[in-house]
Amino acid sequence: MKHLGAPLVIAAVAGLLQFGLVSVTAQQTNETGQLPSVTVEGVATPPIPQADSSATTVIAGTEVRPGEITSVRDLSALAPNLTVFGANDDRTPKFSIRGLRENSFGVGEPVLGMYVDDVPYFDLNSRNIPLYDVAGISLARGEQGTLYGASGVGGVMSITTRQPGNDWHGSGTLSFGDYNAESYQIGAGGALISNKLYLNLSGFYGFRDGYVHNLTLNDYPDTQDTLSGRAELLWTPSEPWKIAFSASGERFHDGFVPTYRPGQFTYAAPPASPVPPDPGSFAVNRNLDGFDDASDDNQALKVSYDAGPAIISSVTTHRDWKQNLLQDFDFSALPIAEGFSQPRIEQWGEELHVKSPESADTFKWLAGFYYLDNDLRADSGYAGATPSVTDADGQTYAGFGQGTYTLFEKLDLTAGLRATFDDRAIHGSVVNPMGGAAPVSASADFSALQPKFGVAWHFTPQTEVYASVAQGYQSGGFNSFINNNAYQPARSWEYELGLKNSCDDNKYTTHAALFYTDTRGYQVIRVSPQDPLVANLLNAHRVASYGAELDLTAKPVECLELGAAAGYTRATYKNFVDTTSGAPVQIAGQDVSFVPEFTADLSATCHLPWHTYVRADVIGIGRYHLDDSGATLSGPTTQGSYELVNAQVGFASKYFEACLFARNVFDRHYFSSAQNFGAGTGAASGFNSLILQPGDPETWGVAITARF
Repeated sequence: MKHLGAPLVIAAVAGLLQFGLVSVTAQQTNETGQLPSVTVEGVATPPIPQADSSATTVIAGTEVRPGEITSVRDLSALAPNLTVFGANDDRTPKFSIRGLRENSFGVGEPVLGMYVDDVPYFDLNSRNIPLYDVAGISLARGEQGTLYGASGVGGVMSITTRQPGNDWHGSGTLSFGDYNAESYQIGAGGALISNKLYLNLSGFYGFRDGYVHNLTLNDYPDTQDTLSGRAELLWTPSEPWKIAFSASGERFHDGFVPTYRPGQFTYAAPPASPVPPDPGSFAVNRNLDGFDDASDDNQALKVSYDAGPAIISSVTTHRDWKQNLLQDFDFSALPIAEGFSQPRIEQWGEELHVKSPESADTFKWLAGFYYLDNDLRADSGYAGATPSVTDADGQTYAGFGQGTYTLFEKLDLTAGLRATFDDRAIHGSVVNPMGGAAPVSASADFSALQPKFGVAWHFTPQTEVYASVAQGYQSGGFNSFINNNAYQPARSWEYELGLKNSCDDNKYTTHAALFYTDTRGYQVIRVSPQDPLVANLLNAHRVASYGAELDLTAKPVECLELGAAAGYTRATYKNFVDTTSGAPVQIAGQDVSFVPEFTADLSATCHLPWHTYVRADVIGIGRYHLDDSGATLSGPTTQGSYELVNAQVGFASKYFEACLFARNVFDRHYFSSAQNFGAGTGAASGFNSLILQPGDPETWGVAITARF
């Protein structure tokens, strides 16, 4: 943002801190709306108020390791109805949850909010973070905007890394695998001054060769190279105060973004002739390998003060993310279109909470304020041509709160409210390949008032049923295209009915839920038929989604751990006229793309003698549409159901672990992203199939970990 919103908000918070009125979030807790009380491999996640009216899933930090979970993309199906697809590169996650899904072009707001150690990631570009030194991952499904500042309409994911204590601890991990893959992780933390000053440091470096053979240049260009680091300093000057500063950064150096063109297209320039399709999803023809480089730098100041009757916390954040991409956008061996994209995001944010103490019994409450200043500058175009340059500014202001009152020690009554105000603007110059450049300049305000109500009945301390209703909201904004058309907010009503049960000292747990979501103004992405670098958000009049979820864990004997997470979703357009390609197309009754019919994860870990273990995961993804435009295409427009089998065999002691791992053991082929460029116009025209992005092939490797 070009005006003074962010500096004024940050200065105001700093002024309040000087007088001891606000605080930064405690490092041992998740003050920005923690999930229900659970224990993740010895790391306690403290409870938040009103946690009983949402479906939640917790993933243990021990599952975040080479061969199992190393990035956000690896979380597909580990929670019911959660699928993580690829966006316009092989890094950026595109979440789909409960019939709500994100787009591949970074336009609009996420459907899933993300926090890492209380620091929000609320955009569609900067969430491609590697996962390492993680204590646990929690996912609350459904709108959580009355508890979180950066909630998405589909829920909130909270990632907690390992935090320092008085005793120093640390670990290092090496892994080696197929495609010359190597990764190195290291982390350590402890007290610099006992009970006063703590430090935690961690880092990651990894690389691999490509999966895809470019037959034209005879190389494997989809290489990946990752460097990441985090540092956190925690100071507790006195018992009620906790003050922390954290910094993190990532650098990604990738090559070709895997794309597969299964159909031919017509090259209109003389001599006009059809260009044959790619031979296979991992064998393509491109005259340019290209590159995809990205980086981000993040800083956060977190302060918390326990005032007795209330806990006050503040998280002040700054983020700088940028990308430099050059790719072959005619998807052939012909030198027709080399496209580049150079977006950059700068964000300033503040989240302030005042909540009841953990000891609160009858009445639990939370009130908060959220501010985000987001400045997105995007330069894009084609080599040798005039680029499009746009600057999209946005500010979000939100006040929110929620309270739960308990009657008879069994009945929880919950009510919450959120008020959001969004200021959006766009300025710049956009180049249309068919009509030259044109200026763009527009601004608009959007707002929402979102209530939430819930009720929970505790039959026993271990068994409860709940019901909730909440209103969801995604802001409107502007498309970066020559006609500068705005897209409107999406507003939804979300209904949920659930059961939670645990027994035999938590050896068996069951979470089940039914949901229904009715969305007006559902936001849909469409690629311009004139330019694959340009995409617009449209509003479908109405989309309805419904489904069921089941989360089970069991430990029938000491040496065996079992888990199952399954979900079913059906999301359908009730009314949507698509005018992207000119003539209106009514697609009411069609399923929404990238919403799988089901997700399933079945896992088993068997601990054997002499500290050995065997673990297997079977991940199932149901059939989903790759495109929902109603266009007639010769290539595939749906992805059939498929399963991925992952396995590990290893030895684990207190200070040492070694394992052999395999992912996608049976080498199932599937597509994790797709784009419809329509018939096209100009030199490269007549695309008759989607451009598809293949999922990762079968890989094997070994990992070794040492701890102290």
